Amino acid sequence: MKLPVELWVRLRIIDLVAQTARITLADKLDFGGRLFGLAHYWYWAMDAEGERAPSVLDEIDRAIRFDSAFTNQNKHVYRLACGSEPPRGDLALERDYATESEAAGRVAVDCLVREKGLNRETAYAARLNGRLRGAKVSNMKCGEVWRIVVSAPSERSALAEVDRMLVSRSRREGLLLNPHYQGYEVIGVKRP
Repeated sequence: MKLPVELWVRLRIIDLVAQTARITLADKLDFGGRLFGLAHYWYWAMDAEGERAPSVLDEIDRAIRFDSAFTNQNKHVYRLACGSEPPRGDLALERDYATESEAAGRVAVDCLVREKGLNRETAYAARLNGRLRGAKVSNMKCGEVWRIVVSAPSERSALAEVDRMLVSRSRREGLLLNPHYQGYEVIGVKRP
């Protein structure tokens, strides 16, 4: 049985990269009146095979907790989730939405940034499969997720605003993605 599994990881402490990016976007690039939240995660999505969902999730959880390529227990919190199974880890993704996106007219957009032309996913899948017993992962997709909360009247205008913040096109536009070697896809949109 194939199961879709997601792993979200972020720093346990204040993320200075995200904090600096938020200040730069708000103050230097004049998005201050429209940017209401910014969070940064590392992300892996994969298909997992095994006999039962709980045992597959437990096995992946065991493997990632002891492999610093995925998490470092001293500095990261994580959420490993598969469908209706109770998630593993201590990262509450919902809390990152709650404070910044509670007000009406705000939209939270999750953008997965990945490097073009590199096949990092194959190496991550091989590394994880080498540590798994009774489970196997495939079709891995990984990168960094930027959760950007903006004030916008519609999802379409929110996506356009996020694109202007995300993709570096000049010294005055975009910050979080270099289009020469990176691309992105929207993996989640949430309105309050």
